[in-house]
Amino acid sequence: MHELSDLDRRIVAALQLDGRSSWSEVARLAGTTESTASRRGGRLLEDGTVRVIGVADPLICGLGQPVLVQLGCAPGSVRQVIDVLAARPDTRFLTLSTGTWDVITEIIVPSQRQLTSALVDDLGALPGVHSSSSALITKTFTMRHDWSRRLLGDAVQRPPVRPSPPARITLDENDRHLLAALADDGRRPYRDVAKHLTLGETGVRRRVERLVAARALVFSTLVTPAALGFHVELLAWLKVDLGRLDEIAHLLAGRPEVRYVSATAGSADLVCEVILPDASDIYAFTTRVLGALPGVRSVDIGLELENHKRAYRPFHLAG
Repeated sequence: MHELSDLDRRIVAALQLDGRSSWSEVARLAGTTESTASRRGGRLLEDGTVRVIGVADPLICGLGQPVLVQLGCAPGSVRQVIDVLAARPDTRFLTLSTGTWDVITEIIVPSQRQLTSALVDDLGALPGVHSSSSALITKTFTMRHDWSRRLLGDAVQRPPVRPSPPARITLDENDRHLLAALADDGRRPYRDVAKHLTLGETGVRRRVERLVAARALVFSTLVTPAALGFHVELLAWLKVDLGRLDEIAHLLAGRPEVRYVSATAGSADLVCEVILPDASDIYAFTTRVLGALPGVRSVDIGLELENHKRAYRPFHLAG
């Protein structure tokens, strides 16, 4: 990771609002020219500093059940456990953490019937794992990659959280191909995707727009937060009064520093992921934000030390 200039950071922040934005729109938001945005943004994409990917929602697409798993590891075994989990195709999130647990991961289990095998026979049996805890994700309130929008100034406001839960959709072969084609490169031109389909470029565009509108597909711009000046990533596990769970979740989801909020069936009622500039900001967030929420009974904080995975690929292109 190399140091980014203020302009580079604004270009990335603009891409985080919409990973498929035109360079002219990125330039407008970042306060530069289209040619500069294209040159600088293209370089960041080419060298891997920034990745734009198309992410399929497993619940809406019927791909499986997301499960958060916390693992305690024997001394010296954490790296081996991380390597095994990172190689699993069903791992969507993986981090090394402080606190009670050493490793926190999210896997996508094809069905609840296969949950026992995944938790007991696979993850629980990993060499070096001596304890574990798991929680089913029952509802995701927000999963955003636009936490850097504050770099663009107050003129760019975060859109409201949509409260109504989306309905599950049925994917056809064209949908699966689109999701596979955009999983590695979310900015892949629609004309290139259309070469392998009978839809044509316009048909591909319309199909992608339908998937996005259904919240089955999200274009995420991934970048190491430290490259943009945000040096703290943490997970907060909240126990709350269940009658106020929706209220608390929506209050958290509306916060600019919150990237992710889900309800879980496990040791905690809600889990949220937070991005902060510095360690000194943790105290203010826990006391002034979490401490001010109505109905919160307890909070457990874990600092994310190393993030190893933030996406998974449910489909692959043939050939």
